[in-house]
Amino acid sequence: MRAHQRPHRRSHNAADKGYRFVELPLARSVSALPRLLDLSSLRWQPSQWKWHRGTYFHVLRAGERAAGPAGALLTGVGHDSPTLQRTPELRAWLDTAFVESPPLAWIGASPTGSVIRAHVDNTAHWDEHHRVHVPIQTSQAARLCVEGRFAHLHAGSAWALNNSRVHGAINDGPLRIHLIVDLPDSAAVRRWIAEGCPVEGAEDPSALRRLERDPLCDLTPAERRNVGLVERMRHQ
Repeated sequence: MRAHQRPHRRSHNAADKGYRFVELPLARSVSALPRLLDLSSLRWQPSQWKWHRGTYFHVLRAGERAAGPAGALLTGVGHDSPTLQRTPELRAWLDTAFVESPPLAWIGASPTGSVIRAHVDNTAHWDEHHRVHVPIQTSQAARLCVEGRFAHLHAGSAWALNNSRVHGAINDGPLRIHLIVDLPDSAAVRRWIAEGCPVEGAEDPSALRRLERDPLCDLTPAERRNVGLVERMRHQ
């Protein structure tokens, strides 16, 4: 599985992620999340990463405000967004739903027909943390891929997904919305993942070919005229 991105030197403190997908045991129900989040009122930002073109973010906890759509996901951790600051019930849920309080959290929205191209999350933070997806709104036609294997993550569950291997996503169904958090590589998190159910996923060669296309192969004419945008994405 190929990724169109710059070379990355892994952190010396990178977490050992010996899995593709792991369905995790949840101590708290996620059924209240749509109410706590009030999805209809969220302000969405388009992704700034070329692999995620056509998808959207709403940051819950990250770094300080930064330039670029969802740029706060790269500037640090632990800073609650206005959404969390004005919804203490949601903040309390986020801080107690997992075995550790997540230092980084956001909502990801993938519209019908969207494709997240094959890539590896390539910062020291992402090397050193475990990525967990909590599907809120999804369908069987929405699948994630890790190292060439696809899995549907059903609503109301929680999954560790190995974002340090080449991964992507495809959504041929209605709007897909996930809560996504990063958790530290602590003993408690490692035990939690070990208690889960590993899933290898299924092969789908035609879907994989869609994920492996160059993320810049279908730039719109307006995007191609934006020289700064194109150069930034080429160096990602």
